[in-house]
Amino acid sequence: MNKLIIIFLTVFQGIAATAQKPPKWVEKASKAVFVLEATSKTGVSKSGNGFFISEKGEAVASYEVFRNAEKAVVTTSEGVKLNVTQVIGADDMYGVVRFKVANVPKKLDYLKVAQLSPAVGETSYLLPSKEENKLTQGAIAEVSKMKGSFDYFRIDRPLPVSQENYPLLNSAGEVFAMSQADASGKGKTYGLSIAYIQSLHATTTDMFKRAYSEIGIRTVWSSDYNEARISLMLYASQQDAVTYLETLNDFVSTFPDNAEGYISRATHYAFHRSELGSGDAQENLDLAEADLETASKLNKNKGDGWFEKAKLIYNVVLNDSTLQYKNWNTATADEYLQNALKEDSRPEYYMLAGDIAFGKQDYEKAFENYSIVNQSNEASGLSFYFAAKCKQQMEGSNPFEIITLLDSAASKSPDTEAAGYVLEIAELKTQMGLFADVVKEYDRYWLLSGGNANDVFYYYREQAKFRSEDFEGAMSDIDKAIMASDGLNPVYYAEKASVCLRLKDYLKAQENAGKAIELQPDFASAYRILGVSQLRQEKKKEACVSFNKAKELGDAVVERLIKENCK
Repeated sequence: MNKLIIIFLTVFQGIAATAQKPPKWVEKASKAVFVLEATSKTGVSKSGNGFFISEKGEAVASYEVFRNAEKAVVTTSEGVKLNVTQVIGADDMYGVVRFKVANVPKKLDYLKVAQLSPAVGETSYLLPSKEENKLTQGAIAEVSKMKGSFDYFRIDRPLPVSQENYPLLNSAGEVFAMSQADASGKGKTYGLSIAYIQSLHATTTDMFKRAYSEIGIRTVWSSDYNEARISLMLYASQQDAVTYLETLNDFVSTFPDNAEGYISRATHYAFHRSELGSGDAQENLDLAEADLETASKLNKNKGDGWFEKAKLIYNVVLNDSTLQYKNWNTATADEYLQNALKEDSRPEYYMLAGDIAFGKQDYEKAFENYSIVNQSNEASGLSFYFAAKCKQQMEGSNPFEIITLLDSAASKSPDTEAAGYVLEIAELKTQMGLFADVVKEYDRYWLLSGGNANDVFYYYREQAKFRSEDFEGAMSDIDKAIMASDGLNPVYYAEKASVCLRLKDYLKAQENAGKAIELQPDFASAYRILGVSQLRQEKKKEACVSFNKAKELGDAVVERLIKENCK
């Protein structure tokens, strides 16, 4: 009997030891878990757990760690630090980010993703943490649906803080969910489906959504080149020069056979050479030139290769007239452009040729090139505008030809740009004395700008109306100018006094001239206008006092009035 008991105890202890022994996959699976540390632009750091789900460095972690982060670093179980380079997808409501790291080791420990979702009653496993140093398990109590067909799991056992955002595994050691804490505080463990996390993939328009805009680390490139190109342009306004260079490098490595990426990087090297240069900043121009050479080889059209070189060199020199470095000068830009024109005769080539000639003050040649563009389908507001500016510099030009070109520029442009061209037309017609037409041009500007006019606009339109003898209209505009300037500009009150004189409202003229003087006591012409208003009211003595004050302050016109009325 004693012998049987001993045998039974021995067998029982063996079974117990087997039951307590963790599965073989635990040690390897634990190596896929890491610590993520993210830092904001202001230097605030946050950390949390995460784990790899791909040998290529794809991983998942809590959204909260990434919120407001400008950079993030993963520290693997072996102490290796890997920089987070791309956000693949994010969901701020469910609190998860899917991302990639750079410089992935040849052998990266990661978790295999379960192909089947576990059912209610099946066992789930939670890997050990430093604080919870043993494998824990629990039956799945509930499987609910979220965002379509994806599963959301509940396990009726508490989740230690050290195991939040840990992988939830099945009996084969495959990950099926990311653990999440019970927000209600009822001591439950929840699991966000890995299948759902893998479905997260940012699009170009997602960059404007809060979930992505609150993360300073860029999103992964779209497989569609055109979408990726739009993202690249958007990052240009969001990142500093060094960070954007890293973005450009990654874009080029992702799309190595596309010339545009190299041209964009060359442009960045050239225009941000001081910010990027650790030693001689001009060396970045060599890097820019190398990228232009690569782009030229990739360009199917040889003319485009020469054109891109010419355009970048010209724009850099235009931006920095002091630049003296190798071939970075206008002469080289012109030489490359002529090579482009030998290969092809695209309108954009002639537009650049016009710009180069305009910069050399060769206005006839510039006009010739702009005219070629204006006769093509690529004619634009700018091509007509610069043709007009050339005409203005050419002797003997007909002002009506200039106006016609400016009108064409306006018709080819969005309203906000067209409004600027219309103002130039108004200025030309003012010089020509066509004041009734000038009023029409100001009215056109007002419509194009959506009524977004300031005090200066109303003042200039008032003067045009005054000169075309529309005194009621002039009064309306000068009142608007005074209102728009909060009644603080003495010139507007003096102008209103002049309008009042034309309308024979001499008392109002006197009041407004007095207001101008109150705002600016040394306003010489305001004293002259005040004197005229007093003279018209037969206040000759007061008028002469005002005229003499105007003379004392240097008014050049008042002498005649003094001679005629004050002796």
